Amino acid sequence: MRKTLSCLTAFLLIFASMTTLAFAEGGKEFGASLLLPTTGQAMNGEIGATKTKIMAGIEVAAVTTTILLATLTTGGVFWAGLGPLIANHAWSAADAYKTARSNKSDPYIQQQLSSAQRTLDVSRQNRFARESDIRQRLLKAGEQS
Repeated sequence: MRKTLSCLTAFLLIFASMTTLAFAEGGKEFGASLLLPTTGQAMNGEIGATKTKIMAGIEVAAVTTTILLATLTTGGVFWAGLGPLIANHAWSAADAYKTARSNKSDPYIQQQLSSAQRTLDVSRQNRFARESDIRQRLLKAGEQS
């Protein structure tokens, strides 16, 4: 049963990464939170939010419970710990997707993103200028020696 579930999960993740949905707005955050809850929230800038802390707490508790139930008991009790784990992954992924979609339409966030992009572009240009200056200096030093 575990092999079947693992294979099904791997197939779904590979299929989801190849579809165009993965490249749509919020798809990256959805996929990140589906694999590891709270990563999509971190990508959306909600790392300190209360819901993110709750998701992280549920993840730790569900993983611990699942491991304990799987090692200490036999039978189907293992699924009692796996249920909250799956539910937390689904909640985190859906929330990350919804938040990413709403952030894309917010003009304030778009302004911040474009400002950050301009800063990054200027930084890249300055680095290129410094690198070409260093190359010129090295060429002059090589010619003089």
